[in-house]
Amino acid sequence: MKLLLCTVILGLLCCTTVHTLRCYTCVGEDCKVENDCPAESNFCKTISTPDEFSRTCEEFCVPAFNTFCCMSDLCG
Repeated sequence: MKLLLCTVILGLLCCTTVHTLRCYTCVGEDCKVENDCPAESNFCKTISTPDEFSRTCEEFCVPAFNTFCCMSDLCG
C-alpha cells in the first residue's frame, strides 16, 4: 500500500507543469500582442497616460492613478 501511495505521489509530481503568466505587450503601435512572460513575472502592467500607453510583464507592480496591475492571463 505504501508503495502504491509513493508511486501515485511521484507520478503527480512529475506531471506538474509550470505555468507562466501571459500578458498583452506592445510591439510598435500594436499593444494587443500576447506574450509569455518570464518565470519571475507576477504581474501584467498597463500604463495609460495622455503621453504614454504601454503594457509589460513585471515582477513587481504598484497600482497608481495611471497604472493598472493584474495577475491573471491576458488581463488588463
